[in-house]
Amino acid sequence: MSGWSRAAAVVVGVYVVVVWATEASVGFVRDEGYYFKAAQLYAGWFSTLFSSRFFDAFSDAEILKHFGYNREHPPLAKLAQGATFSLFHATLGLVRPSTGFRVAGFLFAGLTVGATYLLGRRLVSARVGFFGALMMAAMPRFFFDAHLACFDVAITAMWTLSIWAFVRALTAPPSAAGRRAMVAGLVFGLALATKLNALFLPVLFVAWWLVAPPAGLRFGRRPGPSGGLDVVVPPIPVVLLSCAVIGPVVFVACWPYLWHDPIARIGGYLAFHLNHEHYPALYFHELLVAPPFPWHFPVVMTALTVPTSVLALGAVGLAVSLGRVVGQRSLPDAVLVFATVLPVALIAVPHTPIFGGVKHWYNALPTLCLLAARSLVWVGVEVERFLAARGARAFVTPLAWGALALLALAPGMLGIARSHPDGIGFYNEWAGGFRGGAALGMQRGFWGGLAHPRYIDTLPDLAGGRGRVFFNRTNYDAYRMYQREGKVPKTMHYANDASNAVVGVHFAQPEHGEQEGHIWSAIGTRPVAGVYRDGVTLIQLYAAPESRSRPKER
Repeated sequence: MSGWSRAAAVVVGVYVVVVWATEASVGFVRDEGYYFKAAQLYAGWFSTLFSSRFFDAFSDAEILKHFGYNREHPPLAKLAQGATFSLFHATLGLVRPSTGFRVAGFLFAGLTVGATYLLGRRLVSARVGFFGALMMAAMPRFFFDAHLACFDVAITAMWTLSIWAFVRALTAPPSAAGRRAMVAGLVFGLALATKLNALFLPVLFVAWWLVAPPAGLRFGRRPGPSGGLDVVVPPIPVVLLSCAVIGPVVFVACWPYLWHDPIARIGGYLAFHLNHEHYPALYFHELLVAPPFPWHFPVVMTALTVPTSVLALGAVGLAVSLGRVVGQRSLPDAVLVFATVLPVALIAVPHTPIFGGVKHWYNALPTLCLLAARSLVWVGVEVERFLAARGARAFVTPLAWGALALLALAPGMLGIARSHPDGIGFYNEWAGGFRGGAALGMQRGFWGGLAHPRYIDTLPDLAGGRGRVFFNRTNYDAYRMYQREGKVPKTMHYANDASNAVVGVHFAQPEHGEQEGHIWSAIGTRPVAGVYRDGVTLIQLYAAPESRSRPKER
């Protein structure tokens, strides 16, 4: 293992440890409640498989009992969550139940950072891969999602790893091409089993083959036997065939729900996403509730949430790589450009749902970071030459590299430090942070995803620790997990609305304004607690009778 690889391994390890150590302060976002339940159900199937009822595990009834829930998403991330829950909580008793599920997310986050390094080393150099991995680790919004038992970080990891495996096979010597192609097909299948995004990887695979096929195998024309011109098409690379055959087989093998009726159930899975409902999103003071959505939404959101140093360096790298794709048909540049642009372009289609914010195109970030890292290395090499020409002492060059790296990483690292544990609402220094994002009229949180221990911990002290609590967009399964872990008393019950509730939670998002009115009518208008960042309201908590009393004079 080279020095760069060892350093990258240390970065991956430190990143996983830091995410794990900071997890307890991050509340359950809405999606997690569903996935806690699904992961435990999926894990239960293995209890049947490894028992005297082995053959029953393959019956459709037993499969539907465990995999019939949350079938709109593939199973790999939930299987991983169930596995880490079973190991770290149920077997070893080392962590809380929710942390047991979330450990899978920590590991996928580390895999994303590691895969970014591997891809950068394969396409450009180990140094570029290392700096790209550091930039990925210093991405504030991604750091927030790295704490969660969700799928967006998982698919970012598998997307990046699939690209690495494909390029590795496409450029392999003949003696290794078949073996590497099988690995690429396997990894692609696992990506398909993670999240819908992977269905678009073949578009990239074919595009790279068409734009930059292996040397000597380019498209062309030659005189034909009849006197005309024949089109010369290079042989289809074995890695494309492997992905086309092995990928779907692995996808189906990973998902027992498909086994008894694969065509109808895959069709149902795709139909769900083709007809996905749209949730509101605030964008420059306009509440977007239905398509067509502005095509520039993902571009602007990227510009306002990615650290500006990465944006600037990445923009330079993207421009240079695009020129190389056009002028030189460079495969490494084609990989970096297409893999960065496609995820953003898919969300830019006016009828694509946008309710999840930037998490839906996280898979563009690893290659954006590599484009930025290559620009940083260009600058570093020029600085190194400048110092060498002037006879600088040996220790000055490493210091110069360190300073450049710090300048590139500092905005992201400071953004993480300032926004945690509310990173879902992070806006970069160009936007002006939480306050700037609010002033611009941007979404403060997505889909009720700001459930937070800072107010959950106050519930036992409110209304005598009894009565109905309106948790708003925090779903029932998340509430049950809070109760399971002792955060919410058993005497406080989940309410679907604010009527007759003694406690109400309001998320400061325009689409929840009607719910705030219901809370005021039922409980009172004075918040007793909340989550505030830089003077920006994220969550407010109301409780009877405190919220009906007059404010104390100061």
